Amino acid sequence: MKKHKKIRGFVAAVLFSYGIVVLLRWIQDADPFHLPTLIILGTSVLIIVLLINLIVNKMFSSISNMPVVPLKKKLVPSFILFAVFTFFISFTVFFSGMYILYRVEGWDTSQFLTHIFQRQFGGAFLSVTIGVLMAPVAFFYKIWRQAVDREQQLREENLKYKYRTLKTQVNPHFLFNSLNTLSELVYVDAKKADNYIHKLAGIYRYILEHEETDLIPLDEELEFVKQYFELQKERAGNSILLDMDVENASQFNIIPISLQILVENALKHNSASEENPLKICIDNNDGYIIVSNNMQRKSILNDSPGTGLVNLEQRTKLITGREIIRSQENGLFIVKLPVISTSE
Repeated sequence: MKKHKKIRGFVAAVLFSYGIVVLLRWIQDADPFHLPTLIILGTSVLIIVLLINLIVNKMFSSISNMPVVPLKKKLVPSFILFAVFTFFISFTVFFSGMYILYRVEGWDTSQFLTHIFQRQFGGAFLSVTIGVLMAPVAFFYKIWRQAVDREQQLREENLKYKYRTLKTQVNPHFLFNSLNTLSELVYVDAKKADNYIHKLAGIYRYILEHEETDLIPLDEELEFVKQYFELQKERAGNSILLDMDVENASQFNIIPISLQILVENALKHNSASEENPLKICIDNNDGYIIVSNNMQRKSILNDSPGTGLVNLEQRTKLITGREIIRSQENGLFIVKLPVISTSE
C-alpha cells in the first residue's frame, strides 16, 4: 500500500513537471513539444519538485513530534529557512537545465546569462515562482495534516482516558474501601472522619476538574498524590510508605492524574506488610519525574487488565511528544514520566 502510494506520487510529480514545461512553452509562443526542451526542462522541474518534497519531509520529521508550544516557536524560523532553500534550489536547478539545453542545441553559451535574463527570464522567473509557491503549500499542508491527525488521536485517547478514569480512578472498589474506612472512623474519631471526608471529596473534585486538561502544574499533582496516598494509608497503615523529594516543582507541568496512576499501579501489583513495607519514591531528574517502588509482586492480581499504564503512555506521547521509560533495576520497578518546563 505504501509502495503504491509512493509510485502514484512519483507519477503525479512527473506529469505535473512536464505539464508545466508544456504550458510555459505555449505561453511563450514556442513549440511546446520540442523534444530536447521538453525532456531537459521537464526533468529540471521534476528534480525541483522531488527536492522540495525531500526537504519538506526532512524538516517536517524534525519538528512534527514537538509539543505544541515549542512547535509554535520553531514554525516561522523553519518556514523561512525552508523558503530560502527552495528559492536557491529552484534557481540553481532551472538555470543548470537551461545551460544543458544550450549545449545540447549547440547554442552559443558565451553570453548565456545575458541571453537568459533578456529572453528567458520571464519563463525562468515563472517556473521558480511556481516552485517557491508550491513549497509553502506542501509545507503547511503537512503541518495541518499532522495537527489534524494528532488532534484526532488526542480526542480518541481522551475518550479512553475518561472511560478509564470512571472505571479505575473513580471506581466502585476504591469508593467501597473508602466508605468502609470512613464508617470505622466515624465511631472511633469523629474529627478524623470529618478530615477523611474532606480529603476524599478533594480527590474526586481534582479528578473531575482536570479530566479535560492536558497539563497542570507539577506541584498541584504532587499535592493530589499526597492526599490520595493518605487515604490509602488509613487502611494500610505503616505497610505502605511514600517518600517525595522533588526539586523546583513549580517550574514544571505534568499530565493530570499521571502520578496517581503510577502510585496506584504500585499499590495494586505489590503486596505490603509492616514487616515488609512497600516503599514508593517520587523524585525528579533531567526533565523526568521518577516513580520507583520495591518489587513485592502479588501472586494473584484481581481486576488488573493493565490498561492504566498503557493509556498513560499513549497520552504522554501525544501531549509531550516524548516516551515514558520503564525499567527494573536492583529489585526496583522504575517509571520515568516526562515533564514540561513552564518556560517552554
